[in-house]
Amino acid sequence: MADNDTELQEYSNEPDVDALKVDLERCRATLSYYVDRAEIARDIRMSVWVGKNDLAQKTGADSFPWENASDLSANVINPLIDGDIAILKSSLNKGNLVAAPTEAGDIASSKVVTEFMRWRMSTMDELPREAGVAANYLLEQGICIIGTYFCREVKRVFKPLTLEQLPPELVIAIRDPDAKEGVSDLFRDSFPKLSKKRINKMIRELIKEGATEIPTEKVTKSRPGIRAYELGRDIIVDSNILDLQSARAIYCVHYYTPEQLKEKVITEGWDEDFVEEVIEDITGDFHHSYTQGYAQTIGTYTSEAAHSYDGLVRLISAYRKEIDEDGVPVCTMTIFSESSDSYAKKYVMDVDDGNYPFTAISRETISRRLLDSRGYPEILRDYEIAVKTCMDQRRDSASLSTNPAVEYLIGRKPASLGPGAQIPVRRRGEVGFMEIPPQSPASMEVEMQLRSLAAKMTGRPTSQDDAVDANVIRQSMINNWLHGWSQILKKVYALDREYNSEVWFRVSNNPQGMQIIFDETASMYDFSLTFNSMNNDEEKVIEKLETVGKIMAQYDRQGQARYDVFLRTFLDAIDPNLAGQLIMPAQEATTKEIIETSNDIAKISSGQVVNAPQGANAQLRLQVLQQYMQGTEQVPADDVQQRLQEDERFRQRMETYQKQLSFQIQQQQNAQIGMMGTAPGNIPASVAA
Repeated sequence: MADNDTELQEYSNEPDVDALKVDLERCRATLSYYVDRAEIARDIRMSVWVGKNDLAQKTGADSFPWENASDLSANVINPLIDGDIAILKSSLNKGNLVAAPTEAGDIASSKVVTEFMRWRMSTMDELPREAGVAANYLLEQGICIIGTYFCREVKRVFKPLTLEQLPPELVIAIRDPDAKEGVSDLFRDSFPKLSKKRINKMIRELIKEGATEIPTEKVTKSRPGIRAYELGRDIIVDSNILDLQSARAIYCVHYYTPEQLKEKVITEGWDEDFVEEVIEDITGDFHHSYTQGYAQTIGTYTSEAAHSYDGLVRLISAYRKEIDEDGVPVCTMTIFSESSDSYAKKYVMDVDDGNYPFTAISRETISRRLLDSRGYPEILRDYEIAVKTCMDQRRDSASLSTNPAVEYLIGRKPASLGPGAQIPVRRRGEVGFMEIPPQSPASMEVEMQLRSLAAKMTGRPTSQDDAVDANVIRQSMINNWLHGWSQILKKVYALDREYNSEVWFRVSNNPQGMQIIFDETASMYDFSLTFNSMNNDEEKVIEKLETVGKIMAQYDRQGQARYDVFLRTFLDAIDPNLAGQLIMPAQEATTKEIIETSNDIAKISSGQVVNAPQGANAQLRLQVLQQYMQGTEQVPADDVQQRLQEDERFRQRMETYQKQLSFQIQQQQNAQIGMMGTAPGNIPASVAA
């Protein structure tokens, strides 16, 4: 890239590393204001400032109003951020995920894709942590950036190898005593990645024992992954962008151990000379050249914390939109180091239509510029300072009351002050305490009002009057958060579709799982994540479900209500773990009823008096009982009918069991009659549309 930003970025197999470094520094310079603003926001949230000691007192010659005066942390902003982080993570975990097809032919597979994506989210072990980090950046700095990548981990392990598994020419060479000279050459041709020392050891073991071990690569992870990035530290981009996809280049900072880099040479084809060069040039320095200004001058929370990168190699992944020789826009990635003139690798990203693998979520939209979004500390800074002033004033006033200033005659300072002290005076009143300014009784009330205003601005109800507005504000925050994750899931699905042709996954309530074949579900889907902010209030959710249950029972004229789904939803609202433990699948429940009824019939036949269980499926049990007494066309139950006629006791036990089941059905009908006032008809009522 040249100094002129308007120059066309043309694709080339050999990247201009020097131009990338120049553009990286330019982007850092444009981000300096945002980085300073983010550092200030973090200091405000963490209550970090100059002159505060560990005892929450002011130190230094410029301390106001006096040395060791109160310097308390107000803790207005941090609890609000922590609370909303928990809500955002909960909405992502409990949100309703739907894969909407983009074409009519994908309607049938959309349900399978929905189940697959729910399972995929559960397999991403890093998701809870990265979602928490992203939510923290979103609320603290006003923006978070999440990268989506394909995580493929390959480990080298030893695998047994016998003579029977070798090609015939190698077996012949090993067994031929005159071919010792050429055996090593044949092995090197067959196993080019093995060292000469390893090959010689394998040959000796094969000759002596007929078996050996060979280093091989084993795929331990092959799935999409995510990572949250901090703008200005992990992600460097031009500050004037409207959205990430409109950026001409995005620079991503990563740190690697030397061992990881050497592994990249084998598993991902990185340039070996480049890797050796950057490992030899390790400095461990953490450059802050892009964080000048406030963040560097006063010693902030970030710079005071320990950031040790000793022994790690910092590399830059440069993502750029370029035009190839055919005029087609492509997205390329070049991995380079600021301390080297070469690069590790460059390739074209062909997943997700060449878009950047990053998604930005902003907390608010006050302009078209992405970086104009503000976090809680920037918005609530004045409230934090005002509450701190009220708290410091009360503490300082209490300090003055406990140890007020003393008035005495010049030249006659008392030797000591305190309980039991003896103070010599000529006359009473020569030594006394200075009058303390009266403390304002409104200080506590003012603090509570300020905290209430901060809570109201962040979507927390402060009274019955603003409860609706507060819920709207919080729901808007959740919707904005989940909309960004919907875009992330779309990228996750694109990676799975590109790199995993077939996947076995577990489906809810089906431990045997299911297979998804991406050839059959090759189209893209619009993923939607929704969550009602009121669902965090368990009492309100249960009250809402009880109302829904009454409406279903009253107005379900044609039997369309799915009471099994309703029951599971009700239990999930109380405890998500209860539904899986207490509710069995419909087919399993039916089978269970049939088996238990058959067991009851066997007991009755053996002479036992069996009572019908309460709460059972009485209609299904009656059907099983009637089938037992009637049999089938192929095998009629003549013997059962004969026994019912001849064995009076047997007939009585069967009738008792049957009457109990019929009585349970009658009780259910009586409940319906009590609700409707009359016996139900057999034809639904006419309802005008």
